[in-house]
Amino acid sequence: MRVSWETGAFYLKILITTDFYLPHITGVTTVVVNEQNMLGQLGHEVRLLTISKSPISSYENGVYFMKGSRIQPLRDSQVALSYHDPLLADILSWSPDIIHSNNEFFTMGWARRIAAMLDIPLIHTCHTDFTRYDAQYRIRHTLWDTMMATIIKRRVRYCDLLISPSLSHSHMLERYHVKQPIFVLPSGIDLARFQRPVGSDEIDALRTSLGFSKEHCILVSVCRLASEKRVNKSIDDFFLLSFLEPSARLLLVGGGPKEDSLKKQVADLGLEGLVVFAGAIPSENVHLYYRLSDVFISSSVRESQGLGFVEAMASSLPVVLREDHSLGFSVEEEGCGAICADSHSFVTTLASLVADEQKRKEMAEKSKQASERFSLSHWAETLVSVCETTLDTCGKGNNRGHHHQSRNHAVQ
Repeated sequence: MRVSWETGAFYLKILITTDFYLPHITGVTTVVVNEQNMLGQLGHEVRLLTISKSPISSYENGVYFMKGSRIQPLRDSQVALSYHDPLLADILSWSPDIIHSNNEFFTMGWARRIAAMLDIPLIHTCHTDFTRYDAQYRIRHTLWDTMMATIIKRRVRYCDLLISPSLSHSHMLERYHVKQPIFVLPSGIDLARFQRPVGSDEIDALRTSLGFSKEHCILVSVCRLASEKRVNKSIDDFFLLSFLEPSARLLLVGGGPKEDSLKKQVADLGLEGLVVFAGAIPSENVHLYYRLSDVFISSSVRESQGLGFVEAMASSLPVVLREDHSLGFSVEEEGCGAICADSHSFVTTLASLVADEQKRKEMAEKSKQASERFSLSHWAETLVSVCETTLDTCGKGNNRGHHHQSRNHAVQ
């Protein structure tokens, strides 16, 4: 810890490393930009290391752009093949107290090297749920797990602490038998974006444009239209619900590879007019679609972080889900939603909510309260606490390398 000469407050120098950065918008990009901003607001000195799109290194606005290769294996990432970048001397001179890595591959090499040269702790957030790719590529689950376990264990072997964004994600790392302690810390969300006031005229106009009236109870699903989201199950269940509650409507927000087949399913079931496809919506407008709705639903059973669930709760919507493991708490215990193991309970739960406006209002208020644990401020303060604890136990002179017990810590 350092002391500011201006304020007398303690602060840290934190280096964040990431393969993904602006202008490319990915989940990791959003997290590191939030971290950069929020930790800076808390008084810490934060710099970021990423890979440049050009073979020329540069430093601007607190970001080190290490020279990149012309090879681009992924659309949103760059490759660094050289570890002799002229910016390395600047980073060592700046002398961060701790490094927070956010990718297992290209910039991880830089993070490990700098941590070793300065003898400082390295913490790493593993953002990716690797288990979702075995189905996508039709690789046998056991073969894929074995392969990824070998790769991930090797890449993170010099880290002092691993951060996992959800309990379900931490279970994947435990199955990989990583030796490092694991701390569960859900990614923070800008909740204010979903809670800012919106004029009733604007919402009414949007409802009308989508074909809804004030008498309709709108169930909304906000997700990519892909196999793992199981939107087809939501449509099947809504088909049964439509007989029990004729005022119910289903709004599907998002695009994806399954959009055409889902539209055909809706047509085959005779649900045209009852199910509305809004398509892919710009992120800055998504809050409007939550706001015009009455209940959020999801049939997905393999969410990595459940950020869409949190957005819905921040928008004061009851949530009816197939699982809530990704949230790290029970929506039923919080009184803000329900978990339904099968179609029968899914349909009957929704039918009771559609018919009971007062119950929806009570759950809506509890949803908003439950979402506060995912606020950016709460996340940033917890992350700083994690950094401070890691420095105390794994910093210089603290026998680094002997703190890799198999422990799992969850933040509530």
